[in-house]
Amino acid sequence: MARKILLAFVLWMAFAAGFLHSITVAIGWWKDELHAGIWEWLWIGLLPVWIFVYFRYYSIFRPGCRACLPPGSESSHRQAGPEMP
Repeated sequence: MARKILLAFVLWMAFAAGFLHSITVAIGWWKDELHAGIWEWLWIGLLPVWIFVYFRYYSIFRPGCRACLPPGSESSHRQAGPEMP
């Protein structure tokens, strides 16, 4: 149980770090402050992937999200996303 929580935390931190680094590189390239080499293009190319993963699994816009429903409301939809312990 503790390993699963630790793994989920480490994966979330890796995702967040990659996402923020991709945004930083993309903004630097957009403002012409950064010469885009092969590694920078990798980070720029990963930005749409990070955005998709965020909206698909972590945001309130994911399929079956019940975060905005009233507490007493029952829904037949299963909550999608990472399994919660």
